[in-house]
Amino acid sequence: MDLRSHIVSDHRSLEPTVVIADPFLEKTGSLVSRLTARNYQVIVCSSVGEAMASCLKEFPAFVLTELRLSDCTGLELVRWISSRIPGARTVVHTWFADLPTAVAAAKAGAEDFVPKPTDEEFLINILLHGSSKIPDECAILRPDRLRRDHIEHVVKANQSNVSLAARQLQLDRRSLQRFLKRHEVHSSV
Repeated sequence: MDLRSHIVSDHRSLEPTVVIADPFLEKTGSLVSRLTARNYQVIVCSSVGEAMASCLKEFPAFVLTELRLSDCTGLELVRWISSRIPGARTVVHTWFADLPTAVAAAKAGAEDFVPKPTDEEFLINILLHGSSKIPDECAILRPDRLRRDHIEHVVKANQSNVSLAARQLQLDRRSLQRFLKRHEVHSSV
């Protein structure tokens, strides 16, 4: 028996590691807290290079990655993990979700593909257990709620500038104003 593999397997059985590769680090705090409370070691990285180095050092059981990272794409990270750490469960969690990208992620080796925003408990269950074992109490946001959350995020990212947000969302400014008024989203219209 190889001593190194024994040490790694003992480390993984005591405290499994989750690597999160996401440039939006400020949004991962609650997720990190929840995983840590469940006795997982969590390593948060903002680039593919950092994630690869962490994976080589820790041999994670789970990897959660965004698609757009500063130095490479999340798909490159998924391919790399599939070839170097085939036992790691990889989930893509992204703002840039569409069907062709989901197919590309699956072909690269991702086990699941989850669009943002997503209920954290739902995301944790998909990451740790897979989509076939999600408890009934985990809610999936309805499409209209997802759209509203995305619009609110874009408006907030543009510091409530409706004109800039409308351009970014590819909407007519007046349509966005009506949407914000209808849903009582606070902005300086």
